[in-house]
Amino acid sequence: MSPERRFSRWRGLENYGLTCCVNALLQSFIATPELKFLLNRWDSSSVREDALNNVPVHLKGVLGAIRDPSCRAPHKDFLRCLDRQHIQLNVQHDADEVFLAVLNFIHQQMDDKALALEIQSLYRLSVELHHQCVECSSNQSLPGPSYLLSLPLHIRHQNNTLKDCLASFFELQELSGIDNCFCDQCKTRTPFKHGHRILSLPTILCVQLQRFRYSDSGWMYKLDCSVEFQESLDFQDICSRDVFSKDFQKNEGTKYSLFAVIVHSGSAMFGHYTAFVRATGGSDWFYANDSHVEPVSWEAVRETYGGRSRTAYMLLYRREPTQTQGGGEGEEQEGERQEGERREGEVQEGERQEGGRRKRKKRGGEKQEGEKQEGEKQEGAVHEGGRREGKKQGVGGNKKGRNRKGRN
Repeated sequence: MSPERRFSRWRGLENYGLTCCVNALLQSFIATPELKFLLNRWDSSSVREDALNNVPVHLKGVLGAIRDPSCRAPHKDFLRCLDRQHIQLNVQHDADEVFLAVLNFIHQQMDDKALALEIQSLYRLSVELHHQCVECSSNQSLPGPSYLLSLPLHIRHQNNTLKDCLASFFELQELSGIDNCFCDQCKTRTPFKHGHRILSLPTILCVQLQRFRYSDSGWMYKLDCSVEFQESLDFQDICSRDVFSKDFQKNEGTKYSLFAVIVHSGSAMFGHYTAFVRATGGSDWFYANDSHVEPVSWEAVRETYGGRSRTAYMLLYRREPTQTQGGGEGEEQEGERQEGERREGEVQEGERQEGGRRKRKKRGGEKQEGEKQEGEKQEGAVHEGGRREGKKQGVGGNKKGRNRKGRN
């Protein structure tokens, strides 16, 4: 598909009172066909009670109506629904908080819990807490996994790279003094190294760059320092081998491609959100600033690294499909993505054909109406001619009658 056609398919979203945060997030959801594919499998008509306050119902509606040019405000009902769920209009919001809130609403409000879990699993990074005794180097894994829907990365005040931030997140931190833990081998409380080990990676990896901090006096401020990131990401190259749990599936893909960047412009107290998004299966980037959308280059995306007020805040990566034995998860994900694109193409083609059919019908109706009016006009002319002729003959007959009467 040409960049021009992809651009014509991308659509801006009007701002209805400080809704730039939700608008930017919706652009990332629109660029995630995996989410739309799963929502389309849900029979939302089963939601009868309190449907006006059901976030997944309205999100499904947005993703379905976004390509319909006759729908002037496809996201307006979604915004009103969030407003009723305390994500209020005309109030500034944090993009990461709204993102997590939407995923939680999906999990809570969908009556198909198995499907709701599939949707949450798209974004779920599964980790286990890992302890290592400093004295005897014995390893202990705490029971039960933990889940992250958004990976919060601490950034330093100087220049950063995404690779360094990820490595720092998974780096073991030492616990000592009053934080000593009991070691089963040493039979006493000893210093420990504490950290996370990766159990499984998500299909969609959401990274939050923690740019907002609180000063000692309690004021929030924003870090505009640079965080360099790339279009491709491989956990095998970024993290050491011991970052992966022993239960991590070795055939699970670790390579990712960037497809959306949520950008924050301004200060901690007041700002504006926009989004860079990339069409699925393409290399072309688009910049969405509320209702305005334009094609851009990768160089424009790189300008959000930092060093100015317009900075990348959230990064969304899609895991690249892998070939595994027996078909594998990669093929399944690729199949779902292609199926979603196929269905979307069918819908667009149907809309195009329906539009053509309506135009032809309209032209045919106008033609028939014109012919009908012309026929009525001709018929009226015939009747009028007959009426005039009859009147003429009537007048002549009366005249002759009067003449005859006069002669009698």
